[in-house]
Amino acid sequence: MKSIFRFVFILLLWMPVTMVAQEQGIQFDKSMSWNEVVEKATRENKYIYVDVMSTWCPPCQAMVKNVFTQKEAGDFYNQHFICIKLQTDKTAKDDEYVKAWYKEVNKICTEAKIQVLPTALYYNPKGELVHIVPGGIPNVNEFIECGRKALDENQQIFTRLKKYEAGERDVEFLYDLSVDFLMLGDKVMAREVGNTFWQTITPEERLLDKGIRYASDFFGSVDDAMFSLFYDYPEKVDAVLGKGAANQKVMRAIEAKYILPLMNDSVNMPDWDGICQDLSVKYPRKEVEIKKMLLDRKLVYSKKYHNDALCASVLRELVPMCDEEGNDMLVRSYAHELGLKARDKEDRKVALEWLEKTLDEKDAYQLLNYAEVLFLNKQKGKGLKCVNSALKLTKEGSKTYERAMEMKKKNAREMKLLKQIVNEIN
Repeated sequence: MKSIFRFVFILLLWMPVTMVAQEQGIQFDKSMSWNEVVEKATRENKYIYVDVMSTWCPPCQAMVKNVFTQKEAGDFYNQHFICIKLQTDKTAKDDEYVKAWYKEVNKICTEAKIQVLPTALYYNPKGELVHIVPGGIPNVNEFIECGRKALDENQQIFTRLKKYEAGERDVEFLYDLSVDFLMLGDKVMAREVGNTFWQTITPEERLLDKGIRYASDFFGSVDDAMFSLFYDYPEKVDAVLGKGAANQKVMRAIEAKYILPLMNDSVNMPDWDGICQDLSVKYPRKEVEIKKMLLDRKLVYSKKYHNDALCASVLRELVPMCDEEGNDMLVRSYAHELGLKARDKEDRKVALEWLEKTLDEKDAYQLLNYAEVLFLNKQKGKGLKCVNSALKLTKEGSKTYERAMEMKKKNAREMKLLKQIVNEIN
């Protein structure tokens, strides 16, 4: 009996604490439809906070455990918002309330372009989306600060977007809005507002360190207003962002605009020579880089669609180009690949010449690549010597050792059979 009374006593002590813990946090409504939520918000002149979450999402559960239950969060959000949850996944444990929201959840997530979970959506009392914060917010104070911004029309991102669309062009306004869209992960709007900001500031401001760093974050296309900065002033850009930064940005933009859209067409091969000529005329300062970039893309294309003839042709051009750049590693890599993809003896001969020129005889990996091409070129004796040299440089049991042993056994066996045939003929 004493144990029963003790249990009841503890239970009575525990229940009020649990109830207080539940009451002091955010109170999420689980009774109304979306239309009813908006009606109540309009009637009470309160904003709406929507926690877009999923049952499988760890950051979502972390918010539930560490943020929503906190008294500070409850005090602020319960006062200023009608709070609801939107569950994006469907489970066998879903109650009737969750099921009733299935259709509405899809509609809201589509309209808000939800990309990550959790995401906080904030609506004004009319039910209009005014602010969004993607990702989990583990700090209670930061979470409350997000709510404060959502209540301020001067900080609501979609309210400011409407001002932008209406013609607001204040420099600080544009700067803040573009940065906020960038932080939000909306690259399309970030670039649009960012380009407008860029056209608003003076040419002198664009060349300042701050202007160059800003452009680096927002530039991504040859159609961007910032393209000319990276194309016309590479020295100034490199002085701020590092050597080669301007060229890298420019070439990525050119590639994204003119080349990448063609890479998925397996039927109609791009007119590589025509593209090279057109781009060299359009961007004359980048003629050499354009040719190299097109060769790289052509190589990727040939591999993607298993066009060995095209692959070998590209490699024949790439090898000497890499040699001129002093890049022995790429020379060896491309020469080895040329030897494997060779269409004829001439291609293999070229591959062997480049492999010999850059060969490090103390590198087992290089020796085996060289031997592989030698075997394909019917030079088995020389190839086996390279394999034996590689075996002396490797530890038994390593992958390189196993590869060498496999090559040795295979080609030694073939040589033995060939000698037998020759002896029989003689």
